[in-house]
Amino acid sequence: MTQALVLYPIDDFATTASAYFGDRIATLLEEKGMEVFRFDLWKANRMLFTLQQMIHPADFIVYTGHGKRDRWFGSLTMGGFIWPLVDLFNAGLLKDKLCYAIACRTNLQLGREAPARAYLGWKVDVYVALPAAERNYMEDLAELFLQIPLALAEGETAEEAARAYLAKSSELVELYEANLERWPNADFYSLAVKNNVEGFELLGDPHAKIA
Repeated sequence: MTQALVLYPIDDFATTASAYFGDRIATLLEEKGMEVFRFDLWKANRMLFTLQQMIHPADFIVYTGHGKRDRWFGSLTMGGFIWPLVDLFNAGLLKDKLCYAIACRTNLQLGREAPARAYLGWKVDVYVALPAAERNYMEDLAELFLQIPLALAEGETAEEAARAYLAKSSELVELYEANLERWPNADFYSLAVKNNVEGFELLGDPHAKIA
């Protein structure tokens, strides 16, 4: 059985949304028949991640949380600022993995230098969302970010998964721009989705699939 590891800490306002995305991704992968290890809240820390990869290495690794160019912070409660979940010193744990990181700017360095088979992520700050009175924008973005693991779980390549994300993004922008007068926050979220599209990229093997 294919094994996936989904890491989604909660430490603040932004990670409340990203953790929701992580939970949705984990549930989707379980529904697709994968064995999923969930490292939520404080469990998304360097020590537990290292032990996990030594004992039950996962083929597909998903991280949703804070990041910067050279690291996934993981749980800030468990010292992620000082001892990050993943940085350039332990990036070898991503060797030959298919990685998906909903985190700010990690494609600038970590995604490029980690020895992953493929790394899908962002080189900009990633916008998330919260529900509003007129529309549940958080659910919209959850469905958007789910496109990549859904495609991969169904046997598509990393490149095909990236295309699915970009196509869904275009649909969402069109929806928002068609409802600017009805939905007060549609203009902001249209720009947010465009920002995420412009900063998204696939690094590594475009033909990589979940093992």
